[in-house]
Amino acid sequence: MKRTIIIYHSKTGFSARYANWLSDALDCRALPFREKKSVHLADYDTIILAGGLYAGQMSGLKWLKSQLPVLNGKRIAAVAVGCAPVGYPGQAESMAQLFGGTPQICGFYCQGGLDYEHMGAVDRTMMAALRAVLKKKKDQTEMLEGISRSFDGTKQEYLEPVIKWAREG
Repeated sequence: MKRTIIIYHSKTGFSARYANWLSDALDCRALPFREKKSVHLADYDTIILAGGLYAGQMSGLKWLKSQLPVLNGKRIAAVAVGCAPVGYPGQAESMAQLFGGTPQICGFYCQGGLDYEHMGAVDRTMMAALRAVLKKKKDQTEMLEGISRSFDGTKQEYLEPVIKWAREG
């Protein structure tokens, strides 16, 4: 297999878990986002970013997009990790909006979870505001229940399409 690197941006650990599972499956290095400057991306054939999905934006994606001019000919993927289940209504549209303008990046989605204990104050406040909005909407009780407590929805099987994509290269 050609040289592959995984860079992950993880606030509560779900993206890090996926990055480490990918690292094991692909026999490559997983690097925390804060250490991204320690590697020269052009030395790699395949670059995979894993990051949390927050309010429709993926952690680290803006940075990855800024690297595209020096990554011509490289295989690039991004794994968005969110708390919604895989295949949630609107997922295809969300992923198209996230990755649609960058055909160089192959986008994937994996369910993560919520970890209120390790979540920062700003994120906890945003989640409280979202719960307050959802409480007022009668058709959102299932979503409200889903985000009312911590949970772990990670599954290694969600990475199968990413692993297949990486090995095809």
